[in-house]
Amino acid sequence: MNVRNHVGKTIGTSWLSLIVVSAAQLIMIPVALAHLDKTDFALFAIITQVFVSIMLAEMGVRSACSRLLIDAAAKGKEKYDKVWMASCAVFLFQACLMLTLTLSVAPLLGRLFDLNAEQSDIVFWIFITVGLKNAVGYLLSVFSTALLAGQCLHKLNGINILNTVAELIGFCILINLGFGLWAYPISAIISFVCSQPLIVRAAFKNNLVGSFKISLLEWSEVKEIFSLGMDVFVAALFSVAMGHSLLLLSGYLLTLEETAVLAVNLKLVSMMTQILQRVPGSTNPTLMKMVSEDDYNGYNAWWGYTAKLTIGLSLVGAGLYVFSSGFVINVWTSKEGMEMHGVSVLLLSLVPFRYLVHYIFVNSLTIFKEIRKVKLWLIWEIVLYVMLALWLGKHYGMVGLLSANLISMLGGALFVGIKYLAYCSRVSFGSLVKLLMKLTVPLSVSLVVLFLVSLSLPLSPLMNMVTMSFAWV
Repeated sequence: MNVRNHVGKTIGTSWLSLIVVSAAQLIMIPVALAHLDKTDFALFAIITQVFVSIMLAEMGVRSACSRLLIDAAAKGKEKYDKVWMASCAVFLFQACLMLTLTLSVAPLLGRLFDLNAEQSDIVFWIFITVGLKNAVGYLLSVFSTALLAGQCLHKLNGINILNTVAELIGFCILINLGFGLWAYPISAIISFVCSQPLIVRAAFKNNLVGSFKISLLEWSEVKEIFSLGMDVFVAALFSVAMGHSLLLLSGYLLTLEETAVLAVNLKLVSMMTQILQRVPGSTNPTLMKMVSEDDYNGYNAWWGYTAKLTIGLSLVGAGLYVFSSGFVINVWTSKEGMEMHGVSVLLLSLVPFRYLVHYIFVNSLTIFKEIRKVKLWLIWEIVLYVMLALWLGKHYGMVGLLSANLISMLGGALFVGIKYLAYCSRVSFGSLVKLLMKLTVPLSVSLVVLFLVSLSLPLSPLMNMVTMSFAWV
């Protein structure tokens, strides 16, 4: 395998997939609003959010199975078949759990959200339909997990692009034909039926499907999947808590007007985070394979490239956001006062940087199946962040709230994670800290200096954006 070509292809298809998904979502929203009233549109938003909560029952199983399948592939077919069979059993159990939760919650939705009889009825049946599709899809996702473990993420990305396009076309046709809210689940089912056979076929074609024999099923393998899955689950909960708490805390600490401004700006910041996260997310399967094969020289080289590219791009993106967000948001929203100013915009621009530093230097422990080493530190970091946000937000408003997001990283799991990562990757703690400093300090200082310069320039917003963005790049 040519690692350079493989990684480049994987990152490229990941970014293309993200662009297609984002574009589809941007198109579907105005199409839906043109054919649905606000009540119906809100109803599907409610259904979607409830399913997000139900999917937490996944408990990190997919990530755990992928990691263990990579290990098993390096140990031979017999081991791979055992882990494959255990993965199938676990996916079946989790799919049944999700279906049970769906059937239990569906009758309660009408009362939970105070819906009338007609609304309750349509929400109930759409919820059941989507729940059945999700349960079947989760069960069959064992094949996409095998593709991920088999270094075929670029093929999975290609199929997901086709899936997104099929869903968009189906949705637009169905909603124009008057299917209303049912356009959502029906188009999702159509795209699922079109794409899932391609995923199964790709898994078989690349010899990534193990034997389906009950005799191969061992409790020890199932137990290891759940054990590692729970470790990954804690890390995932940390990311969810840190990623979704800004608005919640803002609603408690700041005015509704300030919260609305933050919500608009966070849309752009979240998109930047998703784009940049695709870099380490795309290289992780390759790094896991190298560790499984005891190729630590290859691992350290490619992990270093990944760290430099990811963190470097996050700071480049932060600067571009600082100098261009005000103009972009004014054009995008066509409303005055929605942009952020001063230190607040600088601190908000560093939210993706904070997330990705943590992802690179702490979440990389999942490559070695050692994220459990920092579980308590992750919980402590959430607690520290909330305490700092409440205190600083109360005294310094938006600046205090955003500052707490950065400061909590220094007192949380970062340096403990670096210590364990150094041990696992067989390099020194000092070399990783030095790498972190080299990646962050020069660009951070440069950004602050240019930011201060931009505040004193007597230029129009457009000229300020062009001039400072060019200087930063």
